Amino acid sequence: MTATPPVQLLIATGGVLMLATWLLLTAGSPLQLAGVAVLTGATIPPLVALFSQLAESTVHPSVLTQAFSWLGSASAAGSASAAAASGWTIDALGPRGGFALTATAATAMTLQSLADRRLVHPPKGRSTPTEPTPHDRRPVRTRNRSR
Repeated sequence: MTATPPVQLLIATGGVLMLATWLLLTAGSPLQLAGVAVLTGATIPPLVALFSQLAESTVHPSVLTQAFSWLGSASAAGSASAAAASGWTIDALGPRGGFALTATAATAMTLQSLADRRLVHPPKGRSTPTEPTPHDRRPVRTRNRSR
C-alpha cells in the first residue's frame, strides 16, 4: 500500500526529527549542539502543518472545528507533559538524560506514524471524509431564558 504524499512527508519529517534528536546525545560542543537544535526545530513546523492537513482530509467538514480544537488541546497537553517530564529527567539524570528522553519520544512518535499509516490511509472502498453521525446534524438547543 502506498501512502499519500502528506503521510509520506509525515513519516519522512518524523524520521528526520528522530535522527536529529539522537544526534543531540553526540554533540560535543555548543556549536554542534546549536546545529542539531536548529535541525530538530526545523522539523516541527512541517509536522504541525501536516497534522492540520491530515485532520482536514479525514474529518467531515461538519466537525472540522472540533477536530482542530482537539489538535490544539493535544499539542498543549503534550508540550506541558514533555516540559514536566524533561525537567524531572534533567534534575535526576542531567542534560544527557533530557536529550535521551527527547530522542525516545521522537522515536516513539515516528514508529507510531509508521504503524498508524494504515489508519490514516484508509483501504480502498472506504470513502473519506466520513459522513457525520446523526448526532452531528442535530441543531444546538438553547434554553429560553425569557421566562
